Amino acid sequence: MSAVLLIAIPLLAAFLSILSKKLAPVLLLLVAAANIILIFFVPSGIVVIGGFDLPYGINLFFDTYAKISLIVVNALFLVVSLLNISEHKKMSSILLVSLAGLNGLLLTGDLFNLFVFLEVAGIAAYLITTTNKKPLSTFNYLVIGSVGSILYLFGLMILYGMFGTLNLMDMVYSIQNSSVAYSSLLLPFFFMFVGLGVEAKLLPFNAWVKGILKHSNTLSGPMIASVYAATISFVFGRLITNLFQFEGKLLLVVTILLVAGVVIGEAMAFASTKAREILLFSSISQACITILLFVNGIIIWAVYLIIANALSKLVLYLVVNKAAKQTESDDVEALQGLFVKNILVGIAFTVAALSVMGLPLFVGFVIKLNYLTNLVLMDQLLVVGLILIASLVEGIYFVKLLVKLWFKGDNEIDVKFNVSYKLVFAVITLLIIVFGTYTKPLENFDNGIDTVQDQIEVIYHG
Repeated sequence: MSAVLLIAIPLLAAFLSILSKKLAPVLLLLVAAANIILIFFVPSGIVVIGGFDLPYGINLFFDTYAKISLIVVNALFLVVSLLNISEHKKMSSILLVSLAGLNGLLLTGDLFNLFVFLEVAGIAAYLITTTNKKPLSTFNYLVIGSVGSILYLFGLMILYGMFGTLNLMDMVYSIQNSSVAYSSLLLPFFFMFVGLGVEAKLLPFNAWVKGILKHSNTLSGPMIASVYAATISFVFGRLITNLFQFEGKLLLVVTILLVAGVVIGEAMAFASTKAREILLFSSISQACITILLFVNGIIIWAVYLIIANALSKLVLYLVVNKAAKQTESDDVEALQGLFVKNILVGIAFTVAALSVMGLPLFVGFVIKLNYLTNLVLMDQLLVVGLILIASLVEGIYFVKLLVKLWFKGDNEIDVKFNVSYKLVFAVITLLIIVFGTYTKPLENFDNGIDTVQDQIEVIYHG
């Protein structure tokens, strides 16, 4: 088995699906399910494509980090596809291209091919958001996303001019063993950081987010806020922990941007009266925390945070978007009493929200406690203080939202959730509670992720 199949099969299926509209949905679900199984049979290591030896050949890098990220992203992708296939059959070919692009982002060991896969996944995302039927918002996303890709490419061009390589491992090795002044790396690192920050929803590079997610549906909302968000966070983490070197003034600037993103995101969510806006601003804040953890080298808990947020946001966006479609409004007042006749759905939504808040008995609490402890040990007391203040604000607006949704209002609201939705909600709720109360598997896995640096030691030093 080769990691190439995780990209090639969805791409081939996308071409085949064009030939038959009836076959397309079936191909989508079969390929998405097959990819998850295939991940467990792919051996760890580097796959060189094109017949050229490293560092010149195009390569895919399949390690523990890639395996975890692929399992999470492909599983989420399958769930979102299953729940939406009957309503969005016409998107099947596009979703297959999207899957190929997302897997490529998680596997590539070549910095230029990362740009290529970023474009492939991005184009698919733009087309997926057309289901919102807000063409101006999609156009804004396309323009801003293109600018982000160009900035990433511009930063990469500068690095290539300095070191003459595009291979991630070779680039890291060259930087570590060069006499190039750190000040010369500030510009390309910052350009690449900003470029990826656009897709990662980091403030102030996320002007596209509001237009897309506040009009999202049960396909575009979970796909962008959960599947795509998890993918870009994993990719960002790979580069931050291996390639980017944040020191001195650059570290200070990046830290200020990320902490400001956390605080501003929560403040904007607090001020909003629309359910989808509350979720999107909360997502911005959580994305900033995730990248902040990677910047500080807290890798394992950043990975856990990505997974926990992806699961929680999947539930939250599915519930809100399903309700908004049937009631034709996502105003909190209009959704009051949503859970009166949907007890199971209400429990799932509540558990997901409480986990995002970081309350005890849920996995979000375990993750928050551990990453805050790590930040305290690193003397990041100001950062910890600001995160705690933001968490308090987050708790207030989520509690207000939950109270509205649980208690009946003046108008009776009746939203139908089919069995497949309830099954997904039940499984995710169980996972959030189990790993929030039985934390040993999380603790035992600490430091269990190998890195590009480990592979560099093998290749260059035997």
